[in-house]
Amino acid sequence: MEKKACLALAALILMLACPALSPGQEEKLDKIRVARASDSATESALWFTKEGGFFEKYGISAELIRLQGSSLVVSTMLAGEIALSQIGAAAVVDSGLAGGDLTNVATIVRNFVFYIFSRPEIERMADLKGKAMGTSRYGAISDFAARFALAKYGLQPEKDVAILQTGGPAESVAALNANRIQAVALTAPATVRARKLGLRALLDISKLEANFPFNGIVVRRSFLKSNEDVVRRFLKAYMEGVVHAKKDPVFAKKVLAKYFKSDDREILDESYEWIVRQNFTLPPYPAIPGLVTILKAVEARNPKAKTMKPEDFVDMRLVQELDKSGFIADITK
Repeated sequence: MEKKACLALAALILMLACPALSPGQEEKLDKIRVARASDSATESALWFTKEGGFFEKYGISAELIRLQGSSLVVSTMLAGEIALSQIGAAAVVDSGLAGGDLTNVATIVRNFVFYIFSRPEIERMADLKGKAMGTSRYGAISDFAARFALAKYGLQPEKDVAILQTGGPAESVAALNANRIQAVALTAPATVRARKLGLRALLDISKLEANFPFNGIVVRRSFLKSNEDVVRRFLKAYMEGVVHAKKDPVFAKKVLAKYFKSDDREILDESYEWIVRQNFTLPPYPAIPGLVTILKAVEARNPKAKTMKPEDFVDMRLVQELDKSGFIADITK
């Protein structure tokens, strides 16, 4: 019943979010719905593409839909309500192991774009031994990031450092500020809020270069099979949107301000410099090493993961085609 209620709510959101196009527009543009699971800076590639008019440039009318969490995005995709989304690969793996037909066709963020924030009294990673670290939920990207960082510093998750589910960014910052946890992995703009509270930016996990599929474009295989050219044009628009944002910080920060509903200069500057300029990467090939990490992590709860390969969850054909054709080189000149 709960799953049906969630899908019904998602369907209502989709109906309300889709304004009517004029008859002329409907004839010229392919209409698609694209979902995302949060409003963090890592989602902004879609926003830049939309606000820069690149979808229309490639004959697409894209409605950007915000759903609550990657699980709802996946279930809504599998129900046929949306064709594409921008989510992390962990959700794609879970869906694929359960028989879903989703595939990752591009990954724009191939790193753990998180800071470990801690209580002020925690001065180094070793100080976390015997403490508790928060994560949004077990199996989420923030959970993978936290465990990866701890292991890099010789700390064993669960044994040396307790891992607790603390909810979304706002809830996690509140838990850290109240000392219910002593550290948490955060991304922008939550990083700025944590810093303003006097919490310590202990470690930039992105500097550890995990090669992890943090965020990318996911599509139903059935949709890709029957609408390959639409997906190809979508990827062209998406990549041009990213390039434009990286070249024009004024435009990019204006878009971030619109979607964040905030003119806070510190939030906009950090989101742009750290996320967009440093961690949006082209060509957007899916990160195979990170998929290996995900499969190993889920083996304990789903033995089927041992029988699967990273390549079972990706389709690189279109990115390879656009790379070899010179398209990506041309737009990045």
